[in-house]
Amino acid sequence: AIVRELPQLVEGSRGTLVLFSSRKQMQDVFDGLERNWRQRVLIQGNLSKQETLNKHKARVDDGKDSVLFGLASFSEGVDLPGAYCEHVVIAKIPFAVPDDPVEAALAEWIEARGGNPFMEISVPDASLRLVQACGRLLRSEEDRGTITLLDRRVVTQRYGKAILNALPPFRREIG
Repeated sequence: AIVRELPQLVEGSRGTLVLFSSRKQMQDVFDGLERNWRQRVLIQGNLSKQETLNKHKARVDDGKDSVLFGLASFSEGVDLPGAYCEHVVIAKIPFAVPDDPVEAALAEWIEARGGNPFMEISVPDASLRLVQACGRLLRSEEDRGTITLLDRRVVTQRYGKAILNALPPFRREIG
């Protein structure tokens, strides 16, 4: 679905950042794009992070469209002001992989006291990660742009409202 939607979604944006939750999904989407469209995509991991960002900025400075495909590390500490990032596309709600023993112990403790570890740990954590990802778009008061979250769970699942409410007060269009 992302493969079909992406070219039309980012039309008109000079600089776009597309964030994926897994390397496999990122590669599958890239591989599924038409060959001529792939030329505008820089995919995380082919060059160093800084080289990738420099190449992206150079393309935008040359008046070309540039699309960055990245993972979680591109949702933090990446500074792309102005035209370098006019659109952030987030493929999935950024839930953490539940493999941390400390978090597992915390989840057990929450469960033992009758709580819901998913709602008390996973949802707030994902909300924070989503806010970080959205922060790539607006680096100054002059910046404008679009954030697209492709994960339908924000409107179909009970926890979706909590995640959306954690975001800054953007104008929302839910389709």
